[in-house]
Amino acid sequence: MNSKITSILREFGLFEKEIQIYSVLVENGEQNAYFLSKITGIHRSTTYDVLEKLIEKGFVNKITKDKKTLFFVVNLDETISKFKVKELLLSSLAPELEKIKKKEISNVNIIKTLESQKQFSYNLFNKIINGDIKELSIISGGSMNPEETKSSDLFIERLLKELDKGKNKIQYMGIWNESFRKNTLIKLFRNIGENKFLEKLPTQATTIIFEDSLVYMFTLSGEPQVIEIQNKLIAKENKAYFNYLWEIAKK
Repeated sequence: MNSKITSILREFGLFEKEIQIYSVLVENGEQNAYFLSKITGIHRSTTYDVLEKLIEKGFVNKITKDKKTLFFVVNLDETISKFKVKELLLSSLAPELEKIKKKEISNVNIIKTLESQKQFSYNLFNKIINGDIKELSIISGGSMNPEETKSSDLFIERLLKELDKGKNKIQYMGIWNESFRKNTLIKLFRNIGENKFLEKLPTQATTIIFEDSLVYMFTLSGEPQVIEIQNKLIAKENKAYFNYLWEIAKK
């Protein structure tokens, strides 16, 4: 299975052995666990465990024929619909959680995994699409090396395209290092607002300012990091800093 498909499956929570078995089922249709174990080289008992996980995640199902249990790939539309139902349920939960939050909040969240970083990005874009965030400011963008960030770039690219389709428009402003001017992702950001550039802007971390939150995204010793500070004063002070850079940045 090609790298793009593998990257997408990883984003939806599939691990290496799950991707292996799923790939074999895509290529060969209905098969029993013995066949899947033989082709993939995964121990038979482990194969059963992996298949059960794939069933739980909505990618595979099973049937009984001639007293044999066969596994097959679920139609992709059916899998997508299951994810959408879960998404709607979680979206309906958000307003209820907002009601129990204190008005004046000061909180610091630290995230240290790639999947959690992607989840943060998804939550941020989802809030924008739902109209909960009206203004978004970004300073720099971390590493834009395609080899280092291929999976992450693919994820952000998809989110940006979905955001561009949305009815709720925001005031987006982004300040990037001049070397990023021709980057594909930067061009996609242009669809939702305006970009400006500075020649000597650092490129090792991303700063995001929205509502009463300030977020730093960076990589430390090869591990993705997200630090989110929810504080009205801190967000306001950094927005003033952003506005100063915006005045001296070039279109």
